[in-house]
Amino acid sequence: MILSKIFTSFTFRFLVSYVAWLSVAVFMVLALIYAFIAYDFFAEVHHSVESELGALSEAYKNGGEEAVDEFVRIHSGPDRLIRFFYYVGDENLNKIAGNLDYWPDSQEYRNGWLGFSFESLTTASDFVGTEFVARSRQLSGGEHVLVARHYADVLNSTKLVGGALTRSMVATILLGTIGGAIVAALTLRRVDHINVTLRRIMTGDLSERIDTHASTGDFLRLSENVNQMLDRIEALMAGVRQVSDNIAHDLRTPLTRLRNKLSDLHENCEVAASRDQLEMLIEEADGLLGTFSALLRIAQVETGHRRSGFGDVDLCTLVSDVIELYEPLAAEKEQVFHTGLAKVGSFHGDRNLLFQAVANLLDNAIKYTPEGGRVQVNLAVQGSVVRIEVADSGIGIPEEDRERVFQRFFRVEHSRSRHAGNGLGLSLVQAVVRLHDGYIELKDNNPGLRIVLRFPRGH
Repeated sequence: MILSKIFTSFTFRFLVSYVAWLSVAVFMVLALIYAFIAYDFFAEVHHSVESELGALSEAYKNGGEEAVDEFVRIHSGPDRLIRFFYYVGDENLNKIAGNLDYWPDSQEYRNGWLGFSFESLTTASDFVGTEFVARSRQLSGGEHVLVARHYADVLNSTKLVGGALTRSMVATILLGTIGGAIVAALTLRRVDHINVTLRRIMTGDLSERIDTHASTGDFLRLSENVNQMLDRIEALMAGVRQVSDNIAHDLRTPLTRLRNKLSDLHENCEVAASRDQLEMLIEEADGLLGTFSALLRIAQVETGHRRSGFGDVDLCTLVSDVIELYEPLAAEKEQVFHTGLAKVGSFHGDRNLLFQAVANLLDNAIKYTPEGGRVQVNLAVQGSVVRIEVADSGIGIPEEDRERVFQRFFRVEHSRSRHAGNGLGLSLVQAVVRLHDGYIELKDNNPGLRIVLRFPRGH
């Protein structure tokens, strides 16, 4: 898991890409250097053979066979670092002098240059097994002069350089990849630390801040900027929350008094028409009070203050209680209930909020499903996830509105005139799900709507 995160991180991929392109560039430079070195080596070989051939020709012209023998003794002795081999032959290439026993069977490859190989050149004590490059010249008297040089030293040098360059490139790639993995791991650890803090903040605890003690450089500046942004957000949210709370409390009190006075008037009123009007006014007041109560509950949930009510909850029992509560309402509309409840075991959460969330979903399902329709409630465990599902055969929600229904006071257009409501039910459900680190999803039930709540089982 950790290695997977390292290898898929942006830092590792960036560094590997950088090392790969750097290696390509280094390889091109090293290949160019190798080509220049090889060219210089072989140019030196050709130059030395040309020089020796001229000197040998002059020696034969001036002193004949004895001069050639002396030349060979001096220029090809065991003390010489570079080994040359010489041959002087007549018109028929028969040997006159030199340290080669016969004219080699050679192949001309460019501009009169010859190439050949020998396993043994002169005597058993002068064994050389290598490749040779040679140059020949015919003198005015018809004699043929040949100078050969083995280039094993050149090949060995170029192979040594080429091997060193190749190993250097391989080492660069390996060290760069290992270094990239180490840097990515260190970066990932810092990023994970920031993400953990941000997740706690997203659950509603705006007082959390990113620890900057172990940060340096860009991470320090990023953490400081995020903390300053959170300070500003917390101040703004506190101001909005205070205003909202004040409005809700200030309006709820006079509304409660108004509702009580209307109730008193209703009890003392003897005119039937007036009593009916008072009942309507009391219902309106109850609806307004319910709206303000819902707003206050959502605000409390979103701030995360309700985590103090967390404890062990038996979800199977909780969902069963909600179903039992709403079964009479479904029976009035002759709706059929289908349930599938699995044993989940202990779940850490707020029982009252979870009960309210499931109740809201079931209330909506019954409300928007016509008479004789079907409502299904499932509770299941899928790996490490607890899944609560409420489905109906009602009017559903258009796909383009499925994200907007979580906004406060938003209601789908076709339901405004048919059903009463304030557009806060799903907003409260979403707040409760987020408080429990869960996820809510709306799907098409063909017909109707299917709402799925997913919670981490180890929550």
